[in-house]
Formats: sequence, C-alpha cells, structure tokens
Amino acid sequence: MSKSTGVVAAIVFVALAGGGAYVYQRSQVTAAGTAKSGAPTPRPTPVVIAPVEQRDVPLRFNVVGRTEALSSVTLKARIDGLITSVQFKPGQHIRRGQPMVTLDARALQAQVQQSEANLARDRAQLDKARADLARNQDLLAKGFISTATLDGFRATVDTLDATVKADLAALELARVQLSYTVINSPMDGVAGAVLAFPGGSVKANDTSLVVINQLKPIYAAFAVPESRLAEIGRDRAAGKLKVEARAPGNAGRTYVGELVFIDNTVDPTTGTIQMKAKFDNADEALTPGQFLEISMNLRNIEGAILMPAEALQAGPNGNFVYVAKPDQTVEIRRVKTLPATKDKLIVESGLAAGDKVVVDGQLRLTPGAKYEAREPRGSGDKGGKGGPRGDGAKGGDSAKGGDSAKGGDSAKGGDPAKGGDSAKGGAPARAEGASGDARKGESK
Repeated sequence: MSKSTGVVAAIVFVALAGGGAYVYQRSQVTAAGTAKSGAPTPRPTPVVIAPVEQRDVPLRFNVVGRTEALSSVTLKARIDGLITSVQFKPGQHIRRGQPMVTLDARALQAQVQQSEANLARDRAQLDKARADLARNQDLLAKGFISTATLDGFRATVDTLDATVKADLAALELARVQLSYTVINSPMDGVAGAVLAFPGGSVKANDTSLVVINQLKPIYAAFAVPESRLAEIGRDRAAGKLKVEARAPGNAGRTYVGELVFIDNTVDPTTGTIQMKAKFDNADEALTPGQFLEISMNLRNIEGAILMPAEALQAGPNGNFVYVAKPDQTVEIRRVKTLPATKDKLIVESGLAAGDKVVVDGQLRLTPGAKYEAREPRGSGDKGGKGGPRGDGAKGGDSAKGGDSAKGGDSAKGGDPAKGGDSAKGGAPARAEGASGDARKGESK
C-alpha cells in the first residue's frame, strides 16, 4: 500500500513540475510579445519636396570669364634720353596722336642742324661741278681739251650728286630721331598709372612709360569644354550668337554682346577651347581683368523637364535624386541634367513630368525610407496648442502626442505640462499639480 502511494505521489509531482514549466514558458513568450509590440516604430523623415515641371525653356550655357581690353599698348621710348615733361594724368581719356611724354631734344636738334649744313655745302659743290662740266664741254668741242679730261669733270659731278643724296638721307634720319623725343598716343583709350617721371632717364625700347587700354568696345574671354564646340559652332553659323554677362556684385545689370572669336586649337591639358565675346561698354562700366558670369542661349528646348537644382545629389556612380513616391517612401533615380537657370536644371533622363523630388533633408534618407512632407523653412510654421514647436511642419512632436507614451491626457499633446518633454517610449514628465488621469495613464 505504501509502495503504490509513493508511485502516485511521484506521478503527481511530475505533473505539477511539467505544468509549472509550461506556464513559465508561456509567460515568457507573452512577455516577449508584449515588449515587442510596445517598441516605438521608426518616425518618418521630415523632408521638403517639389514637383518636376515640363515647359519650353532656352538651353543656356554658363561659364566664368574675364574681361580683356580690345587693344592694349605699353608706351616705350625709341631712343635713350632724359624725360623733360609728362603731359597726361593717370586715368585720363587719351586721343590718338596726343603727346604723352617729351624727352630732351637738344642733342638731336644739333644733329639736324649739322645735317642741314652738310647738305648745303655739298649742294654748292655740286652746282660748281656742273658749271665746270658745262664749260669744259664747250672747250672739248673747240678741241682745247681731251675727252679724258671731260670724263673727270663728269665723275666729279656724279660723286657730288651722290653725296647730296646721302646728306638728304642723313638729314631725314636726324629729323626722325628728333621726332622720337615727343612720344604720342597710338590710339584712343584710357591712360593707366604714370610709370616714369620728369628727370628720369629712359632706355630705348626698354623703359615703360604708361599703359593705354581701349575700353570701348571690350572683350570677355572664357574657356568652353570641347564637348560644346560643335553645338556652339552650329548655332554661330546660323547667325550671330548672343552672349550675356553679369558682373559679381552687380547681378541686377546684364551686358549683352556677341561671340566674335573661337580659337583654332583645343587645350589638351584642360580639354577646353578659348572664345571671346565683344561688348559695347559705352559707359566703360567693365574694366580689363574683371570676372564675369557668361551665359549663352544655344537653342530652345520644347517640353523640357525641369527640376530644382537643390534636389541634385552627387554619388560615386553619378548624379541622382530622391523621388518621393505616393506610398510615402523614397527611391533613388539616376539623372542626367543640363543647366537652365540659377535654380533650375533641365533633366535629360531619369525623371518625368509630375514626379516629386526631395529638395531638403536628403542627408537623412536611405532608399525605401519613409518620409513626411513639410513646408520649406521660413514659410510660417505653426506650433500646436500650448505645445512646444518640434521638427514637424505642424507643431512639433508634442502636437500629436510626440514621442511620449500613450497614457493619460498627455497622449493628445494638449497641455505641455502633461506631455511636452517626455522621452521616447517612457511616461511623460509630470508638472506640479498634474491631474489624476495623467497619474493613472503613467501607472499603465
């Protein structure tokens, strides 16, 4: 009897142990499921999106260029000498032929006078020789002198005639040298700084006196990628190619000119070719050496796809954009673009009219990530009733319960004292004098 009682007791013990283990396991599974279901879901990333447009736009090509004078001359003396006067002021408008610098001319004036005296002497001797030749020709006809004697008189006349010609050349040279003592402007333009002053010595073809630049009209030189050469050449052949320029700091004014020069060689080191545009510059607002933003309208593109320039992102495999899909997720699209305006790009491939692209907040996105569209910054966002402003466009996190746990009145985010600064997944912070409902929500 005692043996059967022991067996029954063992069976009961085993049954109780198994039931306890089963109950413990179920409780662990239930607790794990409860913990998993209570974990907060990832919040959508707030972004700003903009639609992709389709309309006719001109294809514009934008580069940076630098202005150049139409012609620039550095005045130098052609003879050695001493400066006696400077007859211009820095920045003065100069006319062609206007005297600029005068050198000491006394030595050259003396050379001119000496050449004139030599010429007068030799001319007198030539006149006497010609008279002697005429008299001796009469004597030869009467038989008083020989032919050889007459030939000597002819030689004397020829010699003195050559001497007179040499004297004329020497006199002309002396006068030319004298003219070099007055240095005149070779063109109309604007004088630069004075580089030599009265009393200073100059060396022939070495000492710079002043730089004169012609500013009306003026050139703008710029480099264009060789990939654009065929298109620009085709448009130029069809007619004058208009070029627009804007100076930094004066973006409100646009200078209009035309393309006048395309170089005949592509630079192999940069893959670009030099071009020049000419602008009237009637008011001389442009100065040589000034940077300009150059743009050219190459052709009109009908039905072009346009997107905001700030949507473009650069990646290791090329440019891309984040496209906002209707299911509130984003995807990556590879795009090829052309410049259109300062804030718009022409999309050659990758987008279609009606697509929406992310223009702000791309750094926090990944392919397939959820997004929440918000208004652009500075568009007058409004916070919730009494709740602090958050990241959202409609009143921050606390406006809809924020990150606080769903307990009590704070779940609706009405009173900042009840649901404002709570941590994610935890109970909301309680202000002094919180209501009893909020305490019940926290205990849950």
